[in-house]
Amino acid sequence: MKIMKKSLLYLFMLICSVSLFTGCSDDDDNGGGDLAMALQSSVVGTYEGDLRVVLPALQLDNTQKRKIFVKADGQENVQLVLRDFSIEVAGNPVTVGDIDVSGIVLSGDVSNVQLEEKKVIISHPDLGELPVTVSGNVASGKANLSIQVVWNSMDIDVTFAGDRISTEVDDSDYAKSVGAWYARIDLTAIGNLPENFKLTYPTDGVEFNYVGYNKVSIPKFYLSFPGEKSPTRDITVEEMHIDKDAEGNLVLLEVSKTIEDSKKGDVDMKMSGVIKDGVLTLNIELKDDTYNAQYVFVGGVRLTGNDIESMTVAGEGVFVQPEFSGNNATFFVTSGCTNRSFIPTFQISEGATIKLGGEDFVAGTAVDFTQTQTFEIYSQKGSKHTYKISVQEWIETTFAHDMNEWELRNETTSEEDKFQEFYEPAGWATSNEGLRWIKMMYDKLYAKDAPYLVTESDGAARLETVDTKGQPGFGGFIPAIPKVTSGSVFNGSFVVNISNTLKSTRFGESCRKEPKAFSGKYKYQAGTTYYLCADPVKANEVKEDASKTDAPAINAVLFEVDAYAYDYLDGTNLLTSDKIAAIASVKDAGSHESYVDFNVSFEWKEGKSWDASKKYKLAIVCSSSKDGDKFSGAPGSVLYVDDLKVSF
Repeated sequence: MKIMKKSLLYLFMLICSVSLFTGCSDDDDNGGGDLAMALQSSVVGTYEGDLRVVLPALQLDNTQKRKIFVKADGQENVQLVLRDFSIEVAGNPVTVGDIDVSGIVLSGDVSNVQLEEKKVIISHPDLGELPVTVSGNVASGKANLSIQVVWNSMDIDVTFAGDRISTEVDDSDYAKSVGAWYARIDLTAIGNLPENFKLTYPTDGVEFNYVGYNKVSIPKFYLSFPGEKSPTRDITVEEMHIDKDAEGNLVLLEVSKTIEDSKKGDVDMKMSGVIKDGVLTLNIELKDDTYNAQYVFVGGVRLTGNDIESMTVAGEGVFVQPEFSGNNATFFVTSGCTNRSFIPTFQISEGATIKLGGEDFVAGTAVDFTQTQTFEIYSQKGSKHTYKISVQEWIETTFAHDMNEWELRNETTSEEDKFQEFYEPAGWATSNEGLRWIKMMYDKLYAKDAPYLVTESDGAARLETVDTKGQPGFGGFIPAIPKVTSGSVFNGSFVVNISNTLKSTRFGESCRKEPKAFSGKYKYQAGTTYYLCADPVKANEVKEDASKTDAPAINAVLFEVDAYAYDYLDGTNLLTSDKIAAIASVKDAGSHESYVDFNVSFEWKEGKSWDASKKYKLAIVCSSSKDGDKFSGAPGSVLYVDDLKVSF
């Protein structure tokens, strides 16, 4: 039965998303001209009625009230729209989403417009081939649609019966405008209440949150209600539907529920309301075995939005407009630009205000971005959202390194901390920082005076895979220490991520030219014993695999980004991300005692090509063990790389 229910979920989603409304076949003809226009006029509008799904074999009979919108599509055809469709199957709500079918041809006459029978075979990966028959009509403003599906010799009936309630079509999502904070203006209560009852809560207001098409939720607020243990009840509404009445007011449709409370006792609640000219009137009824109260809450809208929706800057030298990541934003100026005075323009949430340095920001004012500036966005409700905005100088990367220049990291005068010093190729990063943390925290696994993973050797970079012995993780937040730790060198940065070490590597730099080829030279010696890690989460657990010989990884990866300042690939997705556009890889790289030159072309992913309107980054990444990102490899494997270069 579980398998059947799962299949039914697939089936209902298929029916509703693919076949609820099916246009007539290509040879259907509504006659064209005046008749076609008359047919269209007679059916366009908003319909309300019952959508029913019946499966007799499983005693399933599900009906829900729905609106269907029929819109004009050109001069003769129509478009049918069902918004935010969902159905409950086996006690589980299945959300299908919007159903939108255009180009539907009409036939018949204005008193009885036909959707002629349409037979199709739908192939589904889980259910196989399904015969489906669709038919229907709209007669004098009444719509009747039928869908017959045969599945495993069982008949499934889906029908809609409804009336045209308006010749106008308004499928707007009113909930988006309702979502706000409504500050208390007035609160009254009548009913069976004790004489000493005090009507206090909510003292400030009630909030509505958008949760879907014409649906809002109400997060918890306190409402005064008599009781021995507490003078309030916690009110929460998970979902409340919204409609629009003939006067244009937004109606909050009634919600009924039992609020269960083991300490205060259960209470029955009903809630409905209306929003007129931005003023909310909320009617609430609470009833338990002793008391019955009817409340009227009146609130004025106070919008809760406090976001920067978009931002631009104007001024000499602006090269890339602001890019956002959470509460931070960065924009770029041209290389060598000394100007730091720019005029920002903001698009912020409706009703919100913006402050800089505690004062209202005046549009058109120049701001000195020599230092990072902090802007505060205040909603009408009064909540604050803080953004830090900075400027960076654009650096054109050459994507070439001869490995002749190296820079000292973590320089210190303390002899005790000298073990933390290491060198990296100038402007590039390595996995040395990760090994430094192992030395600091687990020196019994890898000695403090032992060599780092990446070192300089005769004008080349020497990368080695080492044995860090391995240790289990702890508490779900401290990761396992791997048995196999590979050396890597790359353009980008290394920022230690304690919870997921593979995310410590931030590969790539901004690239504004189409790369053609990746060249350089390398030599390699594989370690003697290969260890296979079956589960990277348990990086300490490995098995010897005599069938495998270690090999290096030498790759250049071009990938798309939304933001130069914040986007990158890491050790979890360098070769698998769907953002990858092209890869130049030294394939079948193996052991060589002397240097081998390579020159490999970039191979574009299927459907990808250079697009100058997009943003890209390019990463050059070399590793002493090609499966080092899976914590597999042979300790003692050594890779030398030199004269790495991408040609454009």
